[in-house]
Amino acid sequence: MGNEAIKEFDSRIRLLPGAARKLLCVIARQAYHGSLRSKGPGIATMPEVHEACGLDVDGMYSVLQVLRRARLIELEGEYPFEEIRFAGDGIAVEEILQRCDAGKIAIEDVVAELRFDLIEPRA
Repeated sequence: MGNEAIKEFDSRIRLLPGAARKLLCVIARQAYHGSLRSKGPGIATMPEVHEACGLDVDGMYSVLQVLRRARLIELEGEYPFEEIRFAGDGIAVEEILQRCDAGKIAIEDVVAELRFDLIEPRA
């Protein structure tokens, strides 16, 4: 996985409002580190995202629609048990999360605050 996919992801999310970038971080954390083990890898469930995000249901769904329109996530299933998957950028999100974990950096510092420089490989 190269830096090109991360740079492309960076350029795409710069167009999003801050609330959408923050929810993207919650989804990433739940998809790859969530406590619900009965789901497949790279999947976040609506109940776990709702519990972790701090938004009311209407607010969360409003922000999820922003992420869907940006083609960053896909929703599958029926309310309230939808599953959230990353669209084409899933690999970039997983790489970003791995780099954050390795560097002990909060994903919010990188994605929500647009500080991708924090996870660039050191020369």
